[in-house]
Amino acid sequence: MEARELQMFGAAVLMDDGISLPLRTVFRKKPFRITMKIPSTRSFIRASKAYLSIGVTPKEYEDYDFNRRVGFIAEHGKAVSRIVAAAVIRGPVMGRILNRPLAWLLRETMDPVALMEAWRLLLNETTVTSFGITITLAAAMNKMRPLVSRNEGESETRS
Repeated sequence: MEARELQMFGAAVLMDDGISLPLRTVFRKKPFRITMKIPSTRSFIRASKAYLSIGVTPKEYEDYDFNRRVGFIAEHGKAVSRIVAAAVIRGPVMGRILNRPLAWLLRETMDPVALMEAWRLLLNETTVTSFGITITLAAAMNKMRPLVSRNEGESETRS
């Protein structure tokens, strides 16, 4: 992923826009789209359990040749679809009830390459360490001092 694409993805995540996933159906020519967002803590825990059952990181998957990728999809496709489904349905009750039916729908109607890319994006970009610097900076900032714009700062130095 290029730096520009990574910045755009980071902006989308911060705004909680999510990523649009295409689902192919027989009834429509254009793909039906659902949105995958960064999961809530509860759905992230559910997805983490499925991820740990797989035992393969997205970086290891990138190094696989064609035969190993096909074998991975055959062996772990159900767990991968459940991980992506946990990011689509984030609610505590509906996520628990609809995770398996949505995972089935993803397996049936989504392109396998797009499903694996969604899995890799979700696991590569879902981390709290990248926000550590922002949180530390916000904690160190004096919240009682007003933020000064550039024009106000220049007028204070002139007088």
